Amino acid sequence: MALQPFRDEQLNYFKFAFAVLNEFPKALRQTFRSRWNITFGHLPGYQPWDDSTVATIYARSFALPDSKGHHRTIGDLYVKPHKLPHGTFHLSVVSPGGNNAETVALAIDQLRLLRNSLCHSTSSEIEKPTFDQYMQHAKDAFKALGVKTDLIDAVGSLTESDFPTEQVRKLEQGIKEETRAYIKFLEGVSSDIDELRVAIN
Repeated sequence: MALQPFRDEQLNYFKFAFAVLNEFPKALRQTFRSRWNITFGHLPGYQPWDDSTVATIYARSFALPDSKGHHRTIGDLYVKPHKLPHGTFHLSVVSPGGNNAETVALAIDQLRLLRNSLCHSTSSEIEKPTFDQYMQHAKDAFKALGVKTDLIDAVGSLTESDFPTEQVRKLEQGIKEETRAYIKFLEGVSSDIDELRVAIN
């Protein structure tokens, strides 16, 4: 069974999956390391962080005092109050009050929401407007976290020609036709050789 060319919506899914599975973890690790070093790196006895799989917005290490003086995670302080409906995203990941901890919490939560939209998808296709929206949300979150968006931009700008399934199919067909012609030529040469043998004997 021959593989059919991928549709644009399927390619959008593959591109988004690449970004989520490869670039999001790097951004989150970089953010955690940065937050750790800002919060604890200058204190005696604490070492700069090398890597972690702990989610920054739920880490008690980065808890901040709420209005009553109780320490709450930045997720509890800045993400929970938004109470986003399922399947929606933050309109902005930048804190309206200029609070860096809130910006970090919203940006990380945005990446979580984007990851969940991929992982809980019931289809392996993403329409172009939705794909563009997802990529813009990812870029906004990366920028808010101070992470370069070069690879996100590169993945987002890939076109169908960068996934040359139709072109590969045409090349394969051309190779098959050329092989058939070569075999036919060799069969013709073989019969000519047989005729020469008969004529010589």
